[in-house]
Amino acid sequence: MKLRPLLSRTARLALVALAAGTLLSGCAAARPNGPGDCVGPPDFCVPFFGS
Repeated sequence: MKLRPLLSRTARLALVALAAGTLLSGCAAARPNGPGDCVGPPDFCVPFFGS
């Protein structure tokens, strides 16, 4: 196996992993703007009173 294709494949895999991590962390870091706001699909956002 030649070194150049191996290095190219490794670099491509690292870039894909970095992009996926960035997308997932942006999704996980989303915060609501106000106390009654929800992050997620509209049918997922059911207010819970009593917390």
